[in-house]
Amino acid sequence: MAKEIKYKKEYCKLIVEFFSVPHTVEKYEVTTDKNGEKVKSVEKPNPLPTFEKFAVKIGVCTDVLDKWCEKYKEFALACTQCRELQKDMLNDLAMRGFYNPTYTIFVAKNITDMKDKQETVLNDFEDIRTAYLDAMKNLGKGHA
Repeated sequence: MAKEIKYKKEYCKLIVEFFSVPHTVEKYEVTTDKNGEKVKSVEKPNPLPTFEKFAVKIGVCTDVLDKWCEKYKEFALACTQCRELQKDMLNDLAMRGFYNPTYTIFVAKNITDMKDKQETVLNDFEDIRTAYLDAMKNLGKGHA
């Protein structure tokens, strides 16, 4: 049986530091053309920090991180800050064209609070009445 990793308050600071990475890093590329070598600076994205990567780094699984969030308020707060840092990095790098748009949508919907919105436009009394009756019916079934 594997030894259980004990919670330490220092994990709060460690996880926030882990997620507080610069969004990009400057790399240099050397190209050669008929005039010789040229060095140019290229901005590259850093890997998106994840809870899975942090868990592996400290030798636990993500279910352990979840249990710590339930048990230790300070760790839950640190994880909330990390989700915000992660979302900000994802948004920034996606908007700057570093990520594949389709995959970005998938990741955003699954690791952040971002979801597609559907708006319903009600044009007349009958639309409003139907929407109201449907909502009341769903409330009666335990749906909200």
